[in-house]
Amino acid sequence: MPSKKIAFQGEPGAYSEEALFLLAPDAESQPHREFRDVAQAVLDRRAQYGLLPIENSLVGSIATNFDLIAESGLAIVGEVVSAVHHCLLGIPGVERAALRRVLSHPVALAQCERFLRELSGVEIVAFYDTAGAAAEVARRRDASLGAVAGALAAHRYGLDVVAERIEDEPHNQTRFLLVAREATAPPPDVAAKTTLRLKLPHRPGTLARALAPFAEAGLNLTKLESRPDRSTPWEYLFYLDVEARADEPAMRAARAALAAQGAVITLLGEYARFAPRA
Repeated sequence: MPSKKIAFQGEPGAYSEEALFLLAPDAESQPHREFRDVAQAVLDRRAQYGLLPIENSLVGSIATNFDLIAESGLAIVGEVVSAVHHCLLGIPGVERAALRRVLSHPVALAQCERFLRELSGVEIVAFYDTAGAAAEVARRRDASLGAVAGALAAHRYGLDVVAERIEDEPHNQTRFLLVAREATAPPPDVAAKTTLRLKLPHRPGTLARALAPFAEAGLNLTKLESRPDRSTPWEYLFYLDVEARADEPAMRAARAALAAQGAVITLLGEYARFAPRA
């Protein structure tokens, strides 16, 4: 990917920024407070792309970001899966025994519960953002104050890594979607994925019938997510990730079968499947 400005949610040094550089090492990162601000920055042309988390291997889906992408009209043009490795950070030269308070986002604190429980006499304090917690420690220069955040946050704010990889589960990963104003087809020589949104007729058996064409075409669904249809109470929209290109014959056949069933199909994007660097 050429060097571009990519918007992300969080403070500089956030895990979203780590994922951003994993996807595009030469990109210029642009921090924003809220997910909606990321989408708006792309729509307003203040950034070429936005990076939004969509699911975590431990916590599950951030399903509202599917709604955000669909409602904004942005196209999904890429994905990245980033490992989440939490670190205990402190001001330069601090010893772990000196810490009396540790700040971080509640999800990060929960993911490091076993490690934090072993810190004697330390108060665990919820903070709005992991990188924001690191920034607060750097601002206050207090040897008794620590933060749980990533290694990039330590680098950003000049902090020491007091302990690394403190998460309870070593396989903590987050998948992010890269969005842009215009759709871009993935290169022809790479494995691709397509994300669809379905609005189905409200009658018994509709979802089972909607999924059947994918199975009949031999297409692999890697995600199925239901979300309330805010225009019609107690009806639902369905988001699907399919390991296929939007225009390949099997996918066209499945979409045609869905349309014949009365489904309203929205193509949210087709993009290269993320492949970790060797």
